[in-house]
Amino acid sequence: MRAAATVLLIATALPAASGWRTMRTRPTTRLASTKESMADAPKSFVQGDLRAAAMKLHTREQAPKEGEAEAPKRRPKRDPTVLDYAQFLLDSKVAYAEFERIVNTQECLKDFRNTGLERVAALEKDLATLAADFDDDVAGLEAGKFGPEYAKKLADLDADMSASDNAAESEALGRFMCHFYNHYFAHTAGGRMIGNKMAKLLLDGKKLAFYEWDGDEKAMGAKVRENIDAMALDAWSDAQRDACIDETANTFKYSGSLLRYLSGDYGEDEA
Repeated sequence: MRAAATVLLIATALPAASGWRTMRTRPTTRLASTKESMADAPKSFVQGDLRAAAMKLHTREQAPKEGEAEAPKRRPKRDPTVLDYAQFLLDSKVAYAEFERIVNTQECLKDFRNTGLERVAALEKDLATLAADFDDDVAGLEAGKFGPEYAKKLADLDADMSASDNAAESEALGRFMCHFYNHYFAHTAGGRMIGNKMAKLLLDGKKLAFYEWDGDEKAMGAKVRENIDAMALDAWSDAQRDACIDETANTFKYSGSLLRYLSGDYGEDEA
């Protein structure tokens, strides 16, 4: 599954108010993993099974040829404010911090340390910039509902890995890697679209560090995909691969929840 596959879901989750009407739900580039290109490509768990699982979660509007999900009911939307954007960034930092903690403490994840895709430091810098240059109320923000919920989900998977006889052979590892791949790679694609829109709408065009990488981001991502494929195809059991695929809906649920801040939806009415 290329990150471009998740751009469709990200794009349609954004507010449809006046400042957002230029956002399209149709991808601007053709996905490489078509029947023609896949025929001659080497076997890839990421580009094959994981992508197929993700495409099932797209609606026909998002993916006319492969989408299967029913279109969700639209929530009331409004244009985001600087504080809404800052809340999104702050809760994203909570989730990324948990990803980084788990990767740095689980030995079976050592190949995914210091990939260059880490985002916590960039988010800390951006939150300070927003507080200093755009709205000083940003400095007083606390984590909301969705970031801590995602962090707890990841922490539960980490606990399941640690509780198993061998974390490297646990189904929890497969589930965690589904989140790791989808969340990080959605940001490198659809996340940039969000960053560009926010910069124009709220920040006088200023680009944040969250959307910049030190080095060749495409090369970093290719290496991460290669390591996921090596793990999934060479080391995992069928049960682990199935667990990874089955976790796809949860990855979209938790990653997508963070975007709700950008339409002023903080989940206050939910139990």
